[in-house]
Amino acid sequence: MTPDAARDELDLDAIEELCRSATPGPWQHVRNLDDDQNAAFITMAREAVPQLVAEVRRLRWLVEFGACPTAGTTGTEFVMPLDDEMLVYFREMVDVLVERVGICRAEAVARINAVYGTRESVAFGVGLMGHELPEYWAYGTYYSPDDRDRLPVGDPTADADIDFGTHPVRPAPPKDSPFWTLEE
Repeated sequence: MTPDAARDELDLDAIEELCRSATPGPWQHVRNLDDDQNAAFITMAREAVPQLVAEVRRLRWLVEFGACPTAGTTGTEFVMPLDDEMLVYFREMVDVLVERVGICRAEAVARINAVYGTRESVAFGVGLMGHELPEYWAYGTYYSPDDRDRLPVGDPTADADIDFGTHPVRPAPPKDSPFWTLEE
């Protein structure tokens, strides 16, 4: 069975409904559990299955959007795999957006995830980003090019004639997207 076929056979709505409707009964014993153990197992499943289903939905969304293959499995706030050095660098990009642009940390991470967490960006190689200041890449997740096709780059001299108050701003990723990995 191909991964796509397996995914198509996994009906998440049916799994959630089955979990909600499960009640202890003599026909539902798991292995050799007694009624109390079986009831405890069903209670645990009712709590765990919805969380697992939500995570599968989130990962599906990321893959369908074009996120990198390890999206959502990296153990950090970022959906892309980062070594320790690049994790520090990406957190510095978040700090730039929080401190200089004034957005919350959750939005800054979501913007970075949406731009740099795609298969194309990961294939490009996030390691190459370290040759520029974090500001250079961070500003591109918040600002759109202006009428002269310029983006701020984080260099006070190069950015001297940019009016940050009127510079075009990109829309943030949708709040219901899995790029939002932190609470606001």
